[in-house]
Amino acid sequence: MLQFSGVYSHGIIKVRQQLLHGFMLHQRAYRENSKLVHFFSLEFGRIDGVVRGAQIPLYQPVLLYASGKSALKSLSKIEWVGAPKNLQGSALFAGFYANELLVRLAPLEEALPNAFGAYSQLLDELQHLPVPDDGNLALMTALRRFESILLAELGYAINFAQDFLGIAIQPQQLYRFTPNEGFSPNNSGELGEYILAMADPEFAFTQKVLPAEVIAMLSRVYRKALAVLLNDKPLKSRELWIAQQSGA
Repeated sequence: MLQFSGVYSHGIIKVRQQLLHGFMLHQRAYRENSKLVHFFSLEFGRIDGVVRGAQIPLYQPVLLYASGKSALKSLSKIEWVGAPKNLQGSALFAGFYANELLVRLAPLEEALPNAFGAYSQLLDELQHLPVPDDGNLALMTALRRFESILLAELGYAINFAQDFLGIAIQPQQLYRFTPNEGFSPNNSGELGEYILAMADPEFAFTQKVLPAEVIAMLSRVYRKALAVLLNDKPLKSRELWIAQQSGA
């Protein structure tokens, strides 16, 4: 199983007794018949805890009960809600990637309702990708949309309408993106036309497949933005994805 490098926290106590709706992000063997898990809930965001019994499939919506006074909860009374999302091939690796982002970036026991909704939507989209998905454009569109919403809810929304000085992005100008600052005019970089495409929510968040040029721009921009939040520590899921693509 892919092992993420999330930290099981021991300092925050917000959830004491609570029914939670959500998904398992990651789990690993603990002791006896127990597992240490990261759980992503609608009500309180990421929950770290201990589960006894059989392993719960990833991408399976569940209800469970969280209890305990420490940050590491006891998770019990687990009930499956519907069928698990059946992710195959590239979609499975995309799911690993989304899970690892949440394990690494979601603060402990803080609700992220927009990111939760985006994650649920992402799983639905990954399960129903078009066949064939030429160039993985539908998959990449779904991932970029999830990243956009997650970054915004974490407080790192990117301004695609203006540069770092508040001047409107010009369609034919090239721009350099700098995390925590934004776009600045440059002799090379991202074309303003593609940046502006993401300034229109009606376009950015309703298209099933974004243009390849916009996806490529977003991939570069979000990779830079996420690298800062991840302290430049590589994502294991991305390394696995690259290896899978190389061997395809």
